[in-house]
Amino acid sequence: MKTELKRDQVPRYTGDLGRLEKGLLFTDFHGDSADPDDVISEGLDGGYRDRTEALVEVFRDRTVGPYGRFLACLALTRWGDAVGYAAVTDAAADPEAVEWRGASYDRLHTQDDTFGLLADAVGDSADMVEERGTQDERVRAARALLAVADRVQFGRRISSLLRRELVSLCLPELRDAVDGGVRRVAGQQRLGFDLGLQLALMIVAAREYGVRWASDAARRLAEARPGERALRELQELRAPGA
Repeated sequence: MKTELKRDQVPRYTGDLGRLEKGLLFTDFHGDSADPDDVISEGLDGGYRDRTEALVEVFRDRTVGPYGRFLACLALTRWGDAVGYAAVTDAAADPEAVEWRGASYDRLHTQDDTFGLLADAVGDSADMVEERGTQDERVRAARALLAVADRVQFGRRISSLLRRELVSLCLPELRDAVDGGVRRVAGQQRLGFDLGLQLALMIVAAREYGVRWASDAARRLAEARPGERALRELQELRAPGA
């Protein structure tokens, strides 16, 4: 997993990471300095057990800066922890009120990608839920994220939530988000990100669970002029054998 969450990529965070920086997510399991994405990945081999309790404390500590709390949430979620999933679910309930919104930006467009990174963490954590006993919590987090996919930027990271086992359990949320998103695109609402692309990826992923719905949704989205990237994705629905 590569989240590319390095300190020089977080222009809005100026506080002191303190204990988080020193020992939890900027130090690997051999005691060497490391980037958070590498530490999170290495923790999957069992090291997460030694750091989970402290990261829960960091996440719940309101005196920790937004970037530190976001990193803690990201790690806990990727490690299949119930606290991480609950944090994602709560954040999706009111995305604009989340204090760590904007704690990370994508390199290409310098746009907030915090929810996209959380989508990756939820999707990629499939390998941890059996060990942690948190399958239901993961599904709830995926549902919460998909429910706001018509108004929050995920970009192509939305694909992390479009795995077959999640799509089959999250169809109502996915379809509602697509319907709402198509209306926004048709109404030419300025959201600051490529909503059409997200919607197209969702429609294509849901096709096998309802060809008629997917075809209708694709038609409505295409008529709303969603942009070239979205239209290219929708071509997959018309490809031979699709």
